Amino acid sequence: MSTSGAQHKLEEVREPPIANLLDEAVWQAWVLKGRAREERNCATRIVAVKWISLAGLLLAVATGLWSQLTPFDVDARFLVAAGAMLLMFNALRTRDYAAGSVFGALALLYNPAAPVFSFAGEWQRALVAGTAVPFIVSLTWRRGELVPNE
Repeated sequence: MSTSGAQHKLEEVREPPIANLLDEAVWQAWVLKGRAREERNCATRIVAVKWISLAGLLLAVATGLWSQLTPFDVDARFLVAAGAMLLMFNALRTRDYAAGSVFGALALLYNPAAPVFSFAGEWQRALVAGTAVPFIVSLTWRRGELVPNE
């Protein structure tokens, strides 16, 4: 005998919605779009590093304050060595071993911990100007076309 008089209804069991399977073509397009964006961003950062390093070198050469650059030689060396190391790692990542070795040599040449030369004379100015050449060449020498923004 029932004490409540009302019948208990079983609650309706809800099934979770069926997830739509992602189309493989849509997935591959999404992956390719992300890779293209990463490559564009990486290329933009590399170009920025090249310009900053080149500007530092050319500013050191072009200023009439060459003799006053001596107190800031550690800063200039650090800037160029850091840029050369970043470009070396990028060149090695892209398997451009010739450029990697050139930028590795520049990183060793401008090593702030163990300076190879001082910013004191005219031949050093020519050396600094000469070491700007790999940065200029790397800016003008493009490997491939970048994927346009979508």
